Amino acid sequence: MKLIHDPIHGHIELDDFAVRLVDTPEFQRLRRITQLGLAFFAYPSARHTRFEHSLGTFHLAKRIREHNSEIEEGAVYAALLHDLGHYPFSHTLEALYPRHEENTKWFIRHGEIGDVVRERYSIEEFLKLLKHPLVSGDIDADRMDYLVRDAYYTGAAYGVVDLDRLVRNLCYDGEKLVVGEKGIIAAQSLLLARSMMYPTVYQHHVSRIASSMLVKAVELEGIPYREIRAMDEVDLVARLRKSEKPEVRELINAIDSRRLYKRVLYSGDDPGREFFEELGRELDAEFGHLVLLDYPPKPKFEEKNAFVVVGGMFKRLSEVSPLVRSLVELKDTHWRWGVYARADVVERVEKFLRAGFIP
Repeated sequence: MKLIHDPIHGHIELDDFAVRLVDTPEFQRLRRITQLGLAFFAYPSARHTRFEHSLGTFHLAKRIREHNSEIEEGAVYAALLHDLGHYPFSHTLEALYPRHEENTKWFIRHGEIGDVVRERYSIEEFLKLLKHPLVSGDIDADRMDYLVRDAYYTGAAYGVVDLDRLVRNLCYDGEKLVVGEKGIIAAQSLLLARSMMYPTVYQHHVSRIASSMLVKAVELEGIPYREIRAMDEVDLVARLRKSEKPEVRELINAIDSRRLYKRVLYSGDDPGREFFEELGRELDAEFGHLVLLDYPPKPKFEEKNAFVVVGGMFKRLSEVSPLVRSLVELKDTHWRWGVYARADVVERVEKFLRAGFIP
């Protein structure tokens, strides 16, 4: 057994099996994967990693199971390993490669960590637990940890969630986690925190610009999936700095020096995917790597679908909370797409857009 001090949860207790999982090379790699990607350009203290988030998720999963003994113990260890497959800079490179969940399965099947898992579980049995509602549900240990942790490390004042009350009032009915009536306000605050963190942290324009530059550099470098999935951030940055392609070196040097591209266009209007595909082709043909189009996915806020118990009846959180309904209705108001350009070509790009795309 090992105790780890954590600024969010206090002491996190790892049993011997958890320690064996954590001590594998695959899990230790998460120390070198930042939780929020390039958000540290906007929030300098946001240097926390997938390593401590995974420990925090394990801690919350274990606490939830203490109140729901019918939950399989393996789901708690699945919570520990749920982010094992993240690429360098977390979600950033999922614009180019398969989602990290597929990479997690690959590590467990082929890495040293799989040998530890096999001491207690068959691999296929364990992989199914990665979809357990304790790990991957509308309200789960994963998002409970990352919302509070991300707010703490960015200094954002929006991650105030009563985790103790929420944990005590989560009940497992054999298929899903259900929020008891006394936990509804705490569940509501989770969605409120998410909706506030989305525009201020997760979609901050500085982070979006830096991420777009990194994605372009990796795309130009052409790193195969079989290589990128095992890299950490040290590996990736070193590879890009030594690239034989001058465009790649230019982009990574600009990121290193924080000479980020400028916003030429930043809009909440959505003219449709066909428009963006055509615009992207035209910009690339005219300007190459000097101009980037950023079209992020829209927020989902799955928490709204969580089941709660009111008067002995199951209802969706969005049914019982007017605040949640309002947040869901407003969820797209902070969504933005952008065109970013190197400072010396901004005026040319503005003229180009006015000439053919933007009235």
